[in-house]
Amino acid sequence: MKEYIAETGGRYTYSDDILNLQELALSMSAVFDGCSDFIISGCEIEGPRVSPGYVWLGGKVRRFDGCADAVYPYYIYEINRHESVVYANEVNKRGRTCYLCAGAKAVPDTVDPVTDKLPAAIEVTESYAPRFIDKFFGRYAVLLDTPFARQTVKKDLVLAGTFTGQKEISSKTAVSVSGGNGYMLKGIVKADGHAAIGAYLHGLLVNEIVIRTDGTFSFMKQGKELARVTEDGISCGTSLNENARIGAVRIKGYDIYNTSDVTDEGCIRINYHGTEGGGTKYRDFAVHDGKACTTPVLKVIGRTATLQVGGLLSLQSTGRGIDIQNTAYTKDNARLTNLITWRDSAAALLATVGFDTADSFRFALRNALGDIVLAPLGAVDVLGTLKINGKSVSDTYVTVRAFTEAMGKKVDVVEGKQLSTEDFTTEYRKKLAAITTGELTEGGEGYVTSGTVAAALKMKLSADGNLSDVMDKAAARKNIDVYSKAEAGEVFLEISEGLKELVRLTADEISGLTAEEAAELKAKRQAAVRDTLDAEKKGTGELKLAKTSNLSDLPDKGKARKNLEVYSTAEIDRMMDGKLGTDSAYEGIVFTPELRDKLLEIKTGSFAYIDEGGISHAQVEGYVMTSQVVRELKKKAERLMGGYNASEKDTIATNLNLYTKVGADARFAALENLFQDYIDFLTGQGKSPMEARQLLRNKLDVLSKDEIVKDYLRKDGKLSDLSLPTAEAKRQACRAIGAAYAEEYQPLLADT
Repeated sequence: MKEYIAETGGRYTYSDDILNLQELALSMSAVFDGCSDFIISGCEIEGPRVSPGYVWLGGKVRRFDGCADAVYPYYIYEINRHESVVYANEVNKRGRTCYLCAGAKAVPDTVDPVTDKLPAAIEVTESYAPRFIDKFFGRYAVLLDTPFARQTVKKDLVLAGTFTGQKEISSKTAVSVSGGNGYMLKGIVKADGHAAIGAYLHGLLVNEIVIRTDGTFSFMKQGKELARVTEDGISCGTSLNENARIGAVRIKGYDIYNTSDVTDEGCIRINYHGTEGGGTKYRDFAVHDGKACTTPVLKVIGRTATLQVGGLLSLQSTGRGIDIQNTAYTKDNARLTNLITWRDSAAALLATVGFDTADSFRFALRNALGDIVLAPLGAVDVLGTLKINGKSVSDTYVTVRAFTEAMGKKVDVVEGKQLSTEDFTTEYRKKLAAITTGELTEGGEGYVTSGTVAAALKMKLSADGNLSDVMDKAAARKNIDVYSKAEAGEVFLEISEGLKELVRLTADEISGLTAEEAAELKAKRQAAVRDTLDAEKKGTGELKLAKTSNLSDLPDKGKARKNLEVYSTAEIDRMMDGKLGTDSAYEGIVFTPELRDKLLEIKTGSFAYIDEGGISHAQVEGYVMTSQVVRELKKKAERLMGGYNASEKDTIATNLNLYTKVGADARFAALENLFQDYIDFLTGQGKSPMEARQLLRNKLDVLSKDEIVKDYLRKDGKLSDLSLPTAEAKRQACRAIGAAYAEEYQPLLADT
């Protein structure tokens, strides 16, 4: 870099001195290379006023003259042009390039004559303008206070101290925590949306926890899933726990117990639910001996509700015994059956003990293979009636006493006599012969025994029993088409309940529901009952107005008038206060809506001005007073006499869509120097003089002097300027013009 030195005595100033100053200025502006457009200094926003300042725009430092009546968004855009100066020999050539800027509410859509592109611009709003602090320092440093919502650091950022974030910390790739031994904890979001937190060793994944988009968690080890947590629970291959608590069940050591139920009825239910927690399929429960035996020691079969014991059933208690209970019938119903059964390996029946028939209340002891032996230490005491083959022994055998008494009434046997007395006559014999046996079911004229009558009466109802001796009350109710008390309670409503049975929820219905879901289900049932009864919800009537009250029962009359868009009498009186009465009515032209709209359109406006406090006010559209117009014209009178500066001329030309003289000279060629100006224009765009002249010749569709000399022959040359270096070239030229080649035809002429 050359530095300017001026010693005592004066010196000439050379173009190199000016170029050195320009290079110094350009080197300063080179600091901003690579930065986007921004305001270097000034350009402060105060209402519609934008103060003057310097901007970095289009790769150049430019001065902005400011604006007094900006309309936002406001644009500061570049204006570039070449200026011609007089060279030696009075020749006008480009002497400088002006990099300027101007402001407007829109960016011109015409191509810049210097850059051959649309003008670059800086957008300025009332709340933000790009400035030196965020566009320059923000490019190379992290700002403590930035006007933007975020800053971007394009390369790695290393902090030697502790990093503390007071808000959310987000990353688009991963968040890693590294250790000194090669291990690293990294959190990433995969391409499928799953989030993962993994442990890595030298960059290779060892273990990770995957948070899936469906809300499940997976624990992975080297790509293999060890366990998964879903809304249904935790699924894993192997679970090793010293103790566990699942719901109300606690597993501790080798104990399983209910730890939540505080009553004496706390239990552990096994196979209460079936497939997928439902009740569509039965389930079995088996207990084995721990040595992989094929037959369980204890098995509960769900389908048949059967308990199978594969070992010895040993009852050891302090005399509690075995209690067999029929839960379907009471003791007055003959269907009360319960049996203890013996079967062989083929399930053939061997023996039974218990109530075996629904026709009577008998208790049977059967042995299908052999005898039944009673071997008491003492006697066998039968307290009831002893029967053999269904007949009482009292009906088959006689007692000693009855036999003695009956034999006492008999006569002794006398040899040679039929009877000891002669009182059994022929009439008695005929009378005894007439006594025949009859049947109750078949009828007839014979006699029946007391046993037959007693058996028949057992199947009849007693008149004084009032149907209490019916054997099957459920079948009887079905035959006479009546309901039992329990069935009537399920079918009919009780008067004392007041229809509560229709909306009451059972324990099964609310099982698995939250409090909100149960309340919603109950509300739906209540609504259905109200719809059936054509009734309203409790409290609805209190929210309605009575017709007889004529709106006097409104809780808030002011809000009601607002909803109806009407005024109260007090409001109307207040609005009409000061208005003319009907006796003072105006009798002139009717004030029509058209006249009213016309008056409403007349609005007071004002010119843009700066008040006494120095505050700038924007222009307001509307009608202005004559005094304001006179005041504004006085401001413009001096401007009309004194003229405009260069910046104002550029602004006026832009607003009128015109070219200034400088702009026209830079854009259009002068007539007296037409071709030279076009060549200078192309040279200003970076073309060399030779390329510029070639482009001009292409535009005019003409050849250069060198091209004409090279490609065309002069008429006065007589083909002497034709290049024929070889004999073959000369021969081809002669053939082209239809002439004879001398060296070929000269011998022929001599022969002729």
